Amino acid sequence: MKKRFLSLMLTGAMVAGSLGGGSVVAEAKGKSDVTLTVAAAADWIKDRDRKLAEEFTEETGIKIDFQLNPNDQYVNIVKAKLASGEGVDIFYANTGRGILEYSPDKYALDLSDQEWVSRYLDWGKECSTYDGKIIFLSRNSIDGYGLIYNMDLLKETGKEIPTTYEELVELCEIYKEKGIVPIFEPGADAWHGCVWVLEIADFLNRKYPDMYEKLNTPEGKFADYPEMLTFTEQLSEMVQAGYFGEEEDWLSYTWNDRTEKMASGEFGMMLTNIGAMDDLLKQYPENAADKWQMGLVPLAGNNTFSHNGGNMGTVINKESKHVEEAKLYFDFLARQENLQYYYDEMTSPNIPFEGIELKENVLWNSLVEACDNQMGADFAASIPFYSADAIGKAYIENWIGDKTPEEVIEQMDNDRAMMFGITE
Repeated sequence: MKKRFLSLMLTGAMVAGSLGGGSVVAEAKGKSDVTLTVAAAADWIKDRDRKLAEEFTEETGIKIDFQLNPNDQYVNIVKAKLASGEGVDIFYANTGRGILEYSPDKYALDLSDQEWVSRYLDWGKECSTYDGKIIFLSRNSIDGYGLIYNMDLLKETGKEIPTTYEELVELCEIYKEKGIVPIFEPGADAWHGCVWVLEIADFLNRKYPDMYEKLNTPEGKFADYPEMLTFTEQLSEMVQAGYFGEEEDWLSYTWNDRTEKMASGEFGMMLTNIGAMDDLLKQYPENAADKWQMGLVPLAGNNTFSHNGGNMGTVINKESKHVEEAKLYFDFLARQENLQYYYDEMTSPNIPFEGIELKENVLWNSLVEACDNQMGADFAASIPFYSADAIGKAYIENWIGDKTPEEVIEQMDNDRAMMFGITE
């Protein structure tokens, strides 16, 4: 890392002239006692983030303190800190309509005048915009959830990746007969329960073109779309059929178990996003496509891929006492060489900046093939108040028999109505 850093410094005059990086050191003089606090969920900060933060500190003296929170409590913790006036300097948030959870009018700094904004690709600029202003530094890929399959196990069944609910059930039954748990579900992390239904969003939006417009109002309800109930019922049937395995087991599994569990050969598939499979794919650098591929979630007739519209981004709290230092940090992260390093350390298929050399991604390719290039933004990116924690918990309550499918959808609608300020 030191060699890479020194090399960049030695060759950086030309880059700094065009990207503004040379001003970072000069502007940061005398600020070595500053520490920027960055809020994130527990598993969002990777080694690549820490290494870049260390290089930034080495160059400017400004320290980075990553404040990590439990995934299922992250949103509420950050909202509480912001409301208390003791908010962090920088926080992670979903791009698109997901930012509404954090009162962006009050807390999100307008970054539209920053140099790096001019290097956004169109989709990067779009997903980083709120109310006509750029408020995110987004470096992550368009991503979304699909079922990743252990292809060795799948080939043993003689079946293809399922494209219908009936085919998925048939495959799960074969796995059960072989003593393989069909689906790895990290039930201890309740938020994961909500991402299943994310994957019907684009399918419904194509069938009901005014759906997102309606769901962006207090009057819009998930219950208005019968496929939501069908999806929830079919998912519940799969759990009751034992496709997640023993209840006490899947309720104890965590999201952080995913690489170990999928690599063990004990599970046929799991619902995951592409970026979360970094460690798994790195175990098979030469033949990842032979080992792992992804398919759609084919419940309720779904045949399209719903993505996040740009994934997570970072926002500067405009009430921070260190806004200028936070801007310097964003400048540093958005340097071309640092963006290339960040991308190279991921398995994601793309990045929202121009000029980055991309590599082939086997999971993305298999998903694009599965959906025949029919894709669009999911609920979290397209409507306000899609609360992962609350929705996930409602689905788990259904899976363990404490809620009916109808009650799950009713709770989703009631929770959103409350967030819109309506009392049912």
